[in-house]
Amino acid sequence: TVEMQHLQSPVPQSQRNLNATQQPSCINYSHNRCSSRKVVSVACASKRPYDGAAPEVLKRREVLLSSFASPIVIGGVIGSDDPTTIINSILGGYGLPKLPNSTGYKLYDEFQNDYFLEYPRSWVIRPNTLRSGVYISDFNTADKCTVEVLSDPGSPEEAVRLAVSSTIVPGFQQGQQDDKLVMPSQRLIKVRSESVEGREYTYLDFPSETITRSGYNIRRRNFAVAVQKRGNLYVCAVSARSDQFNKEKEELLRHVVASFRVR
Repeated sequence: TVEMQHLQSPVPQSQRNLNATQQPSCINYSHNRCSSRKVVSVACASKRPYDGAAPEVLKRREVLLSSFASPIVIGGVIGSDDPTTIINSILGGYGLPKLPNSTGYKLYDEFQNDYFLEYPRSWVIRPNTLRSGVYISDFNTADKCTVEVLSDPGSPEEAVRLAVSSTIVPGFQQGQQDDKLVMPSQRLIKVRSESVEGREYTYLDFPSETITRSGYNIRRRNFAVAVQKRGNLYVCAVSARSDQFNKEKEELLRHVVASFRVR
């Protein structure tokens, strides 16, 4: 047929010798083995006409930034949907310079939880798998936020002791941490209570030392809030290494603790 003759006819020489300005020389088309979708990867940033030479190789950082990786897929793996955090996680894996971290806060509010809070946008979420609560951290600086849901010990004094313990070594009650718990002196623990929306919140401020199973002594500054409700003790704690602690970081940590609410 005419249609079949058209499909089988050779491509004219004039079309095979397209001018270099009519076809991009820096785009490489390939087929993904897992799907029929075409994947387009950028091989060079130059738009100059093709001269027969091999495409210019970009720096590794530029190649990674222009990759076709899905932010949704990667975000689910690293625990963040912030674009800058996702890119920095890739760059860090290759030992490359990172972009400045995102600023501001995000709301952590899951339907199944009885609590919610705000946390820095650049931090990464890791829900606890063997116990209730969540772990949110900046893995570059080891700044962290933990929420622990514990059995209410009853008395306010015992609740403070339990809040301090779970702040220093999260999961110690369930035997899920190998670090050695070293309780700070009572005189170093600052405690104040405040009524928020008809519920009593106990705020804590104290330093700590943790002996890791490798023998390292880690010193941190800690801020926490404890709330007793219906047989549970909710503890939201944030901390930073003492050698990295400053006024700006203190404001950030206090903001997270102040944002914590139990429904």
